[in-house]
Amino acid sequence: MPRFGESIAPCFGYSATITIFTIKREKVVDQVDFRLQSRDILDRVRLLRDQQVGTLICGGLEERLQDMLETNGVRVISWVSGRVDDLMDCFLRGELVTGAEFVGGGTEAR
Repeated sequence: MPRFGESIAPCFGYSATITIFTIKREKVVDQVDFRLQSRDILDRVRLLRDQQVGTLICGGLEERLQDMLETNGVRVISWVSGRVDDLMDCFLRGELVTGAEFVGGGTEAR
């Protein structure tokens, strides 16, 4: 998840930090923050591939970046907004979908 403070970053292509969560049995067992030094989309795709990311949850992203990620086996849930912890909880419950906005205790489609 690309971050801006405690919230999801509005645009993956310009975010400076991404948090990669390790999930086992529908629970977060680890998380690591990566500082993104490059804005090159190939570098970002490579990082996610090298870290074996299965799903990217993000705000906005370019269509060609989404295509590259999906070609590399990364599922993309995009155009979401809210606090990272709240969005992760929704994801773990299987309730997070593209275009969701976390609003005080639940998600709403935009």
